[in-house]
Amino acid sequence: MKRTLFFLSVMFVSSPVTALEVTQNMQTTIGVFDACAQSLTYRFSDNRYDMLTKLTTTGTFGTLYPFTGVYHAYGSYRKDRFKPENYSYEVQSRYHHRTKRLTYKDGVPQTRIKMRDDRYLEEPALVELNRLDDSIDLLSLFGVLTEQVIRTDTCDLQRYSFNGKKYSLSEMRTVGHEKIETPYFSGNALKCEYLLEIQKGASAGFLLNQKMPIYLWILRDKSANAPFIAKIEVEDTPFGKLESYTTSIEVKK
Repeated sequence: MKRTLFFLSVMFVSSPVTALEVTQNMQTTIGVFDACAQSLTYRFSDNRYDMLTKLTTTGTFGTLYPFTGVYHAYGSYRKDRFKPENYSYEVQSRYHHRTKRLTYKDGVPQTRIKMRDDRYLEEPALVELNRLDDSIDLLSLFGVLTEQVIRTDTCDLQRYSFNGKKYSLSEMRTVGHEKIETPYFSGNALKCEYLLEIQKGASAGFLLNQKMPIYLWILRDKSANAPFIAKIEVEDTPFGKLESYTTSIEVKK
């Protein structure tokens, strides 16, 4: 469940890569159940990026699986060359409190620092030397996707990400443009298909299977032409269709 919610929280596209800050709020349902609420904030300024996402389970899922999470990544970039400097998260479930931090040097992961309740672990990141270019974290990877959508209005991307221990393959393809109307936004959206493959036999979480397609509809804010995901959809999960909608967006220049 935690992994699934994190994937939902980073499936977004931000605003033009200038001095701009975008915050969007989303609500997710699975079948007939409310699932979680998310707040996503993205900052780009002077070739620096900063991405922050917060989520909490709500409704029935919040009762059965109380969970909150905060995920944060920042670093520098030039076009699609993103160099993370720090990636971290802090999560709280019913029984456990966990933190993790991935440190970098010149964009290459150095250490994994983890804490679960009162247990502390610090160890070298298990980077494969022949895959240094694949060692960006997943949250920063969506910064790369942001830049591409802004520049080309396409989301075709195939690239690995790294969490300090395992590599994952993200594959995104452009489906086309289509008109959508959600309870909150409407317009001619860029539709994308996203596939995630966790390497070395790990799972994507109990709600998502390996290579299960996730569809995204991307609109642009009218005041600043800032792209944002208006809708996310997964057709089939153990609890029914998953749908996530952006309910509001705030843009600061």
